[in-house]
Order: sequence, then structure tokens, then C-alpha cells
Amino acid sequence: MNNHDLFQRVKALKLPISKYALFGSAPLGIRGLRDCHDIDIIATNDLWDECKSGSWEIKTLPDGNQYLWNDGIELWKNWKPGPWDIEALIQEAEMILGLPFVKLKQVLRWKKLLAREKDFEDIALIEKFLKYPEA
Repeated sequence: MNNHDLFQRVKALKLPISKYALFGSAPLGIRGLRDCHDIDIIATNDLWDECKSGSWEIKTLPDGNQYLWNDGIELWKNWKPGPWDIEALIQEAEMILGLPFVKLKQVLRWKKLLAREKDFEDIALIEKFLKYPEA
């Protein structure tokens, strides 16, 4: 499944715009910087609770953290490593093609906190994009 298809699936969920934002690789994917394999969405507590009682599957990580899963889309009420002000990230999200995305500077901050091998390439992509957005 390509980025376009994943973003269309998010749109089809018809989630209330002021209650979520796409995080993880999605802000890179919408800009064509890399392929997404899934979509990570941060959500307000009330949206998360609403989806939890719906058709989403509850998944639990080894650390006890939970997220909701719906066919390649993950819904999170918290984001690690943190701490993150989820409400602020959602409120300051950038609207691109009708979807709210966490700002790249925040994705960069998150990638640097994780510092996994796969994050270093994303860090370089983001830094280049922020320096030369028209390139």
C-alpha cells in the first residue's frame, strides 16, 4: 500500500480534525520524503476513548502502553519517548491535503530522542527539507 492509499484510509475514517494529528513517518510521507508502512495518529483522550469502544483493536506493548489498531492505522493517546503535550501538537498541526500533520520540527525532535539506526536517515531528510524546502 502506498502513501496516497494510507492517507485516503485516514480520510475515510472521518475523524474530527481538531482531535488528532498524524505523527511518525506520515509528515515525511505526505511531503514525498519517504514511504510510510503504516500511519501513526496521536489523538485526544476523548477521541481515543470513542475509538476504543468502536471497531478498533486494542494492542498492548511490553511496557503496558496501549494503542488502537485499524488495518495499518495506529491511534495513540500518548507518544514515547516523551513527554509530549498531545493537545498542543494537535492544535499546532499543519493542514496538508485535508489532514492535520505534526510539524516536521517536532518529528525531528522525536527522531533525535529515539536515535535508532533507521531514524538517522529520517533526521538527515528532515534537516535537508527544513533547510531547502523548495529543493
